[in-house]
Amino acid sequence: MNLIFLHGFLGRPSDWALVKAYLPFGDVHIYTPDYLKDPQLGPQNSFETWAENFVKWTEKVVGGTKQNILVGYSLGGRLALHALEKKPDLWKKVVLISTNPGIEDAQHEDIGRSEERQKRWLSDAYWAEEFAKSPWETVLRNWNSQPVFKGGAAEPPRVETDFSREVLSLILTQWSLAQQRNMREVIAKYVQKIHWLVGETDEKFMALTEQLKNQIRELQVDVVMGAAHRVPLDNPKGLGERINKLLK
Repeated sequence: MNLIFLHGFLGRPSDWALVKAYLPFGDVHIYTPDYLKDPQLGPQNSFETWAENFVKWTEKVVGGTKQNILVGYSLGGRLALHALEKKPDLWKKVVLISTNPGIEDAQHEDIGRSEERQKRWLSDAYWAEEFAKSPWETVLRNWNSQPVFKGGAAEPPRVETDFSREVLSLILTQWSLAQQRNMREVIAKYVQKIHWLVGETDEKFMALTEQLKNQIRELQVDVVMGAAHRVPLDNPKGLGERINKLLK
């Protein structure tokens, strides 16, 4: 069995270290690609092109077997949804953690006419400018002060030299939620492959999940106790145990 983990925005492959400690050794092969460092998997690509490239990467590095479990957290979850849509047969299961299914309005061509998309675009454009130009410690402090992150573990130290500010800024515009299609149809189509996880104290995403569950009743939802938005950091043991069940 192969496990492929996709970290979130401002994340690192090492974010999965504590989760991996609760996974079995031996028969399970674990991959943690750093899509911030690989141009083929970076935000230089649209969601669609990224999915094409990621499928090729998986087939080359991991293998074309159907024994692949894809795990994505936050932005990594949104990317994972596009990979599922691109080649569903490549994935045995797709685990989506703290994932936004997209702004619920008409399709991609309506970007620019939706008030919610415009609002999100202005927010992401602001943060893109901040990550490009503001002092590193200042932008980190302000980013981590956002309400969505309250009540959970502090983000691990992020060293500026580990990142490209240009790439971080580009992610916030190229992969903005304002640029992403409403993926609910994809979730409904491949619902049997999806395992949806959300932290119990993540108010925003608990509400999103409840709404999604009402729309797609077959969706398998698992609430991770003792976790807020940053589930892999808040409760790595609980997350590892859930992935173990999928492996079995």
